[in-house]
Amino acid sequence: MCTMSGETKTYRLKLVTWNVGDEEPLADFTDLLDLKTDPLPDIYGIGLQEVVSGEYGAYKSSWTALFNDILAPKGFCLLKAVKMQGLLLVVYIKKEDLLCATHVESEISRAGMGGWWGNKGGVSIRFDLNGVNVIIVNAHLAAHRHNSAERIEDFLTVLDTQKFRDKDVDHILDHDYVFWIGDLNFRIDDLTQEEVQNLIEKKDFETLRKKDQLIKCREEGLIFCDFEEGQLDFPPTYKFDKGTDTYDSSIKRRVPAWCDRILWQVHDDAFEKITIAAELLEYKSLPFYVLSDHKPVVATFKLKVFPCQKFPAPVIFDVEKCWKAGQNVVVRYKMRKNSELMSSSRDWIGLYKDDFKHLNDYVTYVWARELAEGCPEGVEVTFSGRYLSGCRGSYRVAYISNYKDTLLGLSEEFQIVS
Repeated sequence: MCTMSGETKTYRLKLVTWNVGDEEPLADFTDLLDLKTDPLPDIYGIGLQEVVSGEYGAYKSSWTALFNDILAPKGFCLLKAVKMQGLLLVVYIKKEDLLCATHVESEISRAGMGGWWGNKGGVSIRFDLNGVNVIIVNAHLAAHRHNSAERIEDFLTVLDTQKFRDKDVDHILDHDYVFWIGDLNFRIDDLTQEEVQNLIEKKDFETLRKKDQLIKCREEGLIFCDFEEGQLDFPPTYKFDKGTDTYDSSIKRRVPAWCDRILWQVHDDAFEKITIAAELLEYKSLPFYVLSDHKPVVATFKLKVFPCQKFPAPVIFDVEKCWKAGQNVVVRYKMRKNSELMSSSRDWIGLYKDDFKHLNDYVTYVWARELAEGCPEGVEVTFSGRYLSGCRGSYRVAYISNYKDTLLGLSEEFQIVS
């Protein structure tokens, strides 16, 4: 539950990274998504690697469908989804905060096999949260113990190739909050599998951290400069025999490693009136998930942003509380005073069931009419009764800008009756 304090508002962000090893979602994800927590996080960022690449599109992935089915009944809406080969990133936000997230974009960067295939690389989702910009990057970097230099090259490829439409925040590192998650594939140097397992049994993670490639590369300033990471106080998350808690027993006997990581960066001096900050509440693995040869890693943060009332929705609806199925309905709307909205005839107004799962989950839509701030009475559009004949129950209408598919207005709930 987001909280208010003076000039700031605090959101709880839950991040998940998991290499699912081309497996279908068959497990109970109560612990993965922290569903027993009260209140639930305000935002989820879930990054998966090695999702079955034959699935078409981020929104049609079986993993996305499952997360929709779990989180939508709990009041969450899918803000954005992006997929590249086996990389999938989905971001969910509580429906009550949906209007607080604007300028939503996604990007992809191909790094594997010379960049033409995309089996390695990164995908990202960025958005403004009450005027503070946030980006989540999900990456899968080059494999194998000896390939640290190639992993660093993949990281730089992602940084160099992702460009966004906001001229003030057109690169990943320009964002106020940067969260980087994924199977980064950095390994543990100098030790055998047996030596690592002995240290794990003793819970001597300090010795293992000294041999961790990512920690050493960061100390040398080669990667993730100015980023932070929580303490690695959990066992290495790779590589397991699938369906077990046993580290690799194949002939390769791969050395266990912390491949799966979550790092972050905050530009805490970005604003004059508030100091933004990301407070890490937990950083851990979930070893009881045995679906894959990796264990999922999760982190929870508290984020400070501006209060929501500083950024009210630009579009205000005047909607009848009861519609008749099969009959034309006129919807009125206007621009909020002092709004910076640039309306367009390519904007549209969607009709949604009240339990909609994402902004593509509309029943029907009409094209918007251009708005002007100097028109206090607003404008009208008509929903044709022919598209409402099968509608019954609770609904809302939403104004969607053609610019970045941003939600600019959401009506109160109303009923459609026979």
